[in-house]
This record gives sequence, structure tokens and C-alpha cells, in this order.
Amino acid sequence: MKKITIFLAGYVNMTNAQNLNCRSLLSHLDKDKFEVISMSVYSGKLTIPQARGVKIINCFYPLKLSSYIAYFKGILISDVVYLPKSSFPFFVFPLLNLLGKKSFVTVEGVFDKTNLEKILLQFSNSENIKNYFSSFTETFSITSFMKKKNYENLKIQSNEKTLYLGVNSSDFSSIPKTLLTDVVIIANNFYYKGYKDFFHLSIRFPELNFHIVGSGNGLISIENEIFKRNLTNVTFHKHLNHFELNQLLQKIQLHVFPSRSEGFPKVLLETACAGVPSLVYSDYGSSEWMTHKKDGFVVEKIDEMEEVIRELIQNPTLLKNVSSNAVLLAKSFDWKVKIKDWEKVIINLSNL
Repeated sequence: MKKITIFLAGYVNMTNAQNLNCRSLLSHLDKDKFEVISMSVYSGKLTIPQARGVKIINCFYPLKLSSYIAYFKGILISDVVYLPKSSFPFFVFPLLNLLGKKSFVTVEGVFDKTNLEKILLQFSNSENIKNYFSSFTETFSITSFMKKKNYENLKIQSNEKTLYLGVNSSDFSSIPKTLLTDVVIIANNFYYKGYKDFFHLSIRFPELNFHIVGSGNGLISIENEIFKRNLTNVTFHKHLNHFELNQLLQKIQLHVFPSRSEGFPKVLLETACAGVPSLVYSDYGSSEWMTHKKDGFVVEKIDEMEEVIRELIQNPTLLKNVSSNAVLLAKSFDWKVKIKDWEKVIINLSNL
């Protein structure tokens, strides 16, 4: 059987969500079925993957020139092209059409509220957005909720199959959680993740320790916000590497993520790997993959977040059960499981 060559158009040595997704795909695709091509960039901080059946096109300085070369080579020698980023060379679609190559994209955000303003600013109008996504052979949404909402808001047509992202569950160590003492939020942009609600909860529960991992992304000073509220039970860890985060999660029992606008927040799966269930709002369809009081907690408003925390303090058995089920949730989304869906998509495209 001839192997299918797939070009994953991301920089697999950079820590951006789409790049990391390509890195995971590169690692987990079956090399007996697929030859994998991807890119690295001279400024990347991660190691460049070296594996059987993998070819990495290295992009040098200046990036604009070298990326043009990389995209051209990747498309030329591949059967199927995955384009996770909306910024790529102008010639990509004409070249795909000229060579008869198949392509696909994943929609990874719910385009409403602030996100809708951002994408309209990028594409000028809704018609350009529709035309962009219809230029791919196939468009997939990473949650069913996202598919529904983006069709309602922008008439973006997605394949009826949902293409979920995965997680490497073995990257985290899980231990049973019983007594609620420590709560965490993990967010690279704390400002947009409901930080006021997180601080509200830390004030309401002074007996608990609250931890912040990430940054304010220059929009707020987390240290100043803690100081002006006189929060002695809040610790700001800034950015943590994987080892440091894994160590911290060993003493955490609950991940509070009070964001109102998300796509499919992978951090919910990552904390679940460590047996740390998440407490989230329902706004972005989190009930699609998380069941309230089974493997996490899904609520509508801040008062309900308070109720959940209060119940967890009073009922260690509930925390223990939900923690155990959170690990099972993470394993059900392990890349070793989800990669099969991606492989089917690539194989189907190659046969068109």
C-alpha cells in the first residue's frame, strides 16, 4: 500500500496552539500509512522532531522568503495539505488548484462577541470569511457547538464530522484528589479568561489557596491586581514549563476556568490528565464533552461556581469521584485515540 504524504503547515518547534497541534499530529500519525512533512523556524524554542517517516523543512531568516519556499515544497510533494493557520503565502490556493492537491482546515474558535469582531477585522466582511473556508476541500470544526454557532453567525459550512483535538495524557501524573485546599487557573492571557470572577472566588473562599499560572499578556499586572485586593491566599506562578506545571498540579484539586468565550480549551483536558477537574461556564458548549458533577463542573453564573466550591469543601467523596472520572475523560481524548479520526480524514481526502 502506497503511503499518503501529508503536509502539516505549521512550525513544529514553536509554542503556538496550531503549531503544537501539528507537532502532536506529526508524532502520532501512523508512519506505516503516512509520510509526514512539516516546518520548523529558526526562532523556535522547541526541539525539532526527528522520526522515521518525518521530513522537516527548516525556515531560515528572512522568514517571509523561506516560508514561501517551504510552503511551495510542502504542497508540491504532498498528497494532502493541512492548513491550520489563516496567514500563509498568497499562492497557496492557486497552487493547490493547479496541482489538484486536496486540503483541509480546522475551525478552532466560536466566532461571536470579541472573536467575531477580530475575524471581521481580519477578513473585512462575512462574505470573504465564507469564501476563505469554502476554498478548502474540506472544513472541519473541532466541536459541534462551534460548527452550529459559526454557521448561525457567518454561514461557515463545516463537515458534519467533528474533528476533536487530543491530549497526551501520559505527559501528566495523576494522583487521587480528596480534600479541596488548592485551586488553579491556567491561562496565557489571564485578562480575557474571567480574571475578575477568579479573584471574586478567592475573596469568597479565604480558607483556600488560589494559584495563577500564565500572564496578563501586558493588559493587566497580575501582581498589582492581587496587591490592590489584598489577596494573601493567591499565588502568582507566572509561566511554568511542563515539568513545573506537572509538579504544581500534584497539589491542586480544582481548575477554575471562568472564561466566557472559547473554542475547545485544551487546558481542560491537560488538567484532567492530572486528575484535576475543571469548573467552567457553559457559554462555549463545554457540556458537549464534560458532564456536570461527573468528570467536571459546568455552570451558568458565578453564584453557581460558589455553590460548586462550597459543595466540594463539604463533600470530599464528590471531589474524589469527579477527579477519577476526569482522568478517564482525558484518556478518551488521548491523541492515541483521536488520531484515528484524523487519519480517516486524510485517507478520505487522498482518495477524492
